[in-house]
Amino acid sequence: MTSTVLASTDPIMIDHVRTLALAGGKVVEVIERADQIAQRWPTDQFIVMGADIVDQAVGLPKRRNLAIVHWQYAALEVVPTQLWQTALQLGAEHVVALPEGDAWLAERLTEAVVDDGVLARVLVVSGACGGSGASTLAVGLAIAAERAGKKVLLIDGDIHGGGLDLLLGAEASVGARWPELVHTSGRVSTETLLPALPSPHRVALISGARRVSESPTLPAWESIINFGRHACDVVVIDMPREQMLNKDMWAPRELECELWLVVPTRIRAVAAAAVALEHYRTHGVHAEVIVRQTNRSMSAGDISRALGAPVRAVLPEDASVSLAAELGELASGGYAKACNLLIQEWLKL
Repeated sequence: MTSTVLASTDPIMIDHVRTLALAGGKVVEVIERADQIAQRWPTDQFIVMGADIVDQAVGLPKRRNLAIVHWQYAALEVVPTQLWQTALQLGAEHVVALPEGDAWLAERLTEAVVDDGVLARVLVVSGACGGSGASTLAVGLAIAAERAGKKVLLIDGDIHGGGLDLLLGAEASVGARWPELVHTSGRVSTETLLPALPSPHRVALISGARRVSESPTLPAWESIINFGRHACDVVVIDMPREQMLNKDMWAPRELECELWLVVPTRIRAVAAAAVALEHYRTHGVHAEVIVRQTNRSMSAGDISRALGAPVRAVLPEDASVSLAAELGELASGGYAKACNLLIQEWLKL
């Protein structure tokens, strides 16, 4: 049995893939029918599936060693939404646009080994209470990390919160959001998902949306976080307080992450932070406090003493930050500078 199967009825596609395989000393077996696909599906063979026939595989279980190929007729043409959704459902490691993706496919056909490299660092930002400014900080940190030369994935942990893309002015950007990913499971390849995400300001984003959706399953969270750890240098998660307090509902068991708790200078916020920190300590989770200056009635020192915890940083009071968020614009001035310093210190740049 040959090591590679090509499922397609497109004669040009068949000839093109055969040529790539022969250049590497490989031979492909061509199949064209649904029963042939179902027969090969449980095997360990590498299956290259043409977009012209991929619908015949819908409903089959996820498998390893699968790539989906399609023709890219224009340089800026994007992968059709339905095609990459099907690819995720089937477990494809890549959606290959030919001829641009010839090099990748040729290398994969000759069974080249890809090294995963170093895993990304994961930073979770949560608020002590509603309106803490955690989402604004998560966006600011993600932008700062990208400007520091890092490849960044920003994850919106509040799927029912209206969409983190609004803070980035990316609500109209084409790309996958949580409603399309809530049932994702298993290993998701960088080449399949990363190009399908909106990337405002060069930050890959998985956001909520303006429509009702189920909450992501734990397997979906595990898949998305592990995808980010393999695809990027930094993963920033904006996690609402209630969900952060139930870490077992979203965090992979082996996940190493750092938690920053945003505490505004308000009495009720400090009281809520005390409860959250005690909960985290009970569950063995270490959280660092970020104070957001909203008024001058209390200082960072006051909050540190009240919580019995050190303050990592103080975000300056800046009315323009809230206005920028409402307009979908990035924060600037002292707030942006504070985010840059926080990221540089965290990354030890």
